[in-house]
Amino acid sequence: MRICILYDTKRGSTEKVALKIGEALKEKAEVKVERASNGFRVEDCDLIIIGAPIYYERPLPSVINFIRSKNGLEGKKVAVFILCIADKFGEFGKKYTEKRYMRLMVNPIKGEIIAKKVFDGWILNENPKTLEDAKQWAIRVLEAFQTEKIIAGVEHPSE
Repeated sequence: MRICILYDTKRGSTEKVALKIGEALKEKAEVKVERASNGFRVEDCDLIIIGAPIYYERPLPSVINFIRSKNGLEGKKVAVFILCIADKFGEFGKKYTEKRYMRLMVNPIKGEIIAKKVFDGWILNENPKTLEDAKQWAIRVLEAFQTEKIIAGVEHPSE
C-alpha cells in the first residue's frame, strides 16, 4: 500500500504536520511526503492525504491548483486537513472553519473523501499538541481506509 501525503506551506507549520502524519504511518505502509507545488504524480497512490494552511481566508492556492491539475483526484481515496486558528473562537469559529475553509478544500475533490481534519495552527511557537494530534489522526485515517469506512464530519482540535 502506498500513501501519498501532499501539502504546501508558507512558514513551515503545515510541513511539520505532514511529516508527523508520515512518521506515524511509515511502519504500516510505503509513505511519500511531498509539497503539492512540486507537481507530484498521484497515479500509484492508494490513499492521498492532502493539506494546506489557511492564509487570507483561503487554503494556499498551490494546493487547490494541484487538486485541479490532477482531475480532482478522481478515483482516489482522500483525507483532507487544514491548519488554521479559527477554532480558537469557539463554536462560531468551528462552524466558520467548516463552511468556509474546509469547503474550499473539498469542493475541487472528485475522489472519495474519507476524513476531514482541522488542526490548530500556530504563528510563532510550534504547537506540540497539534503534532501529536496529527499522529493520532493519521492512525485513524489508515484504519478507516483499511476497513473501507469514512470518518464522518469534520474533526476539530480537542480542547
